[in-house]
Amino acid sequence: MTTSRESRRTRTALTACLLALPVVAAGPAGATDEAGLVGRWDVMVTVHNGEPPQRGPMLCDFTPDHLLHCTTKPGGPPQNGTGIWTRTGSGAFSFWITHPETNGAVNASHLGRVGRTHFTTRASAYVCSPDGTPVIGPVLVETEAQRI
Repeated sequence: MTTSRESRRTRTALTACLLALPVVAAGPAGATDEAGLVGRWDVMVTVHNGEPPQRGPMLCDFTPDHLLHCTTKPGGPPQNGTGIWTRTGSGAFSFWITHPETNGAVNASHLGRVGRTHFTTRASAYVCSPDGTPVIGPVLVETEAQRI
């Protein structure tokens, strides 16, 4: 009888420890996920607006306050832009970015997957007039990025 009671107590204690482990390991809700995207990334953007697609290198900074700042790397087509980002699930995120141009802007909504050292996205982009009216699009845009 004692063995059965001790065995049951041991199993109960072990189960409680195992159930608590993911909560302790993860820390505050979403903290690990959010921190995974924050930082500087070396990004290659591919715009499928003709054959061959246009490719351009960028540096993008994802900040803890969910802002996004991208600058064109030397030699690339001008694509500087700003936007906002959010995590949408485990390893998934989205961001919206606008690239101002002389006669309006290019706006794109990206959905992607992020790992510790890389991310990829696919987006629909629109070229918009100064009043925000889309004049070209949707255009498929893809990115591949490495953490710096």
